[in-house]
Amino acid sequence: MIGIILLLLLFIIICGLLAIFIFCVLIPSISQDKDRVQKFIFAPDELKISSHPKKSLADSGLRAVVLCSHDKEFEQQRINYQGPKDCVLFTKMYETEYDCFQQCLGFGACVNHCPQRAIQIINNTAVVTTGCIGCGRCVETCPKKIIKLVPKDMVASQVLCGNTKGETSCSACQREKKTEIPPRHVFKLWKLCYNIFYGKADRKD
Repeated sequence: MIGIILLLLLFIIICGLLAIFIFCVLIPSISQDKDRVQKFIFAPDELKISSHPKKSLADSGLRAVVLCSHDKEFEQQRINYQGPKDCVLFTKMYETEYDCFQQCLGFGACVNHCPQRAIQIINNTAVVTTGCIGCGRCVETCPKKIIKLVPKDMVASQVLCGNTKGETSCSACQREKKTEIPPRHVFKLWKLCYNIFYGKADRKD
């Protein structure tokens, strides 16, 4: 019993000494040598680029709308695609998996290009959330050209369908329905860590 207590005390002392070394010796020395290490690894031009402060995007007053309803269902399927999930590649090769050539593919090209992380995939369809500020990057990214910018007070009145090329088995084709904007998912723990290490996050909730 005494041996276990002694080992426990020894472990606590070692952990304490290690913590003192890290916070009082190692971290201060790294901070002092930070500039010298950066100059050794990076070229001056690279340091100049990395030192520029991040610019937060301004709210344009517009909001992105995907002209394809996430409530849709199809009766007819042309192919069962199992290839790479890339919107541009799929569009060039097959154009559509079902019988609507204006449907959202749901592979997430716009999701990856949205600086606000304001787009999510629901039922294989891109859906714009409350984090959108109307920057327009998703509009440029979509190969189907079914994303448009509208004034934010007109988002709820949009018909979520871009089909202009004939009949389709889509259940939501040209159906009028009040647009519901889902809230953006925010991972609070990740945001807290980001704020601690890199300062206040640029994106607003």
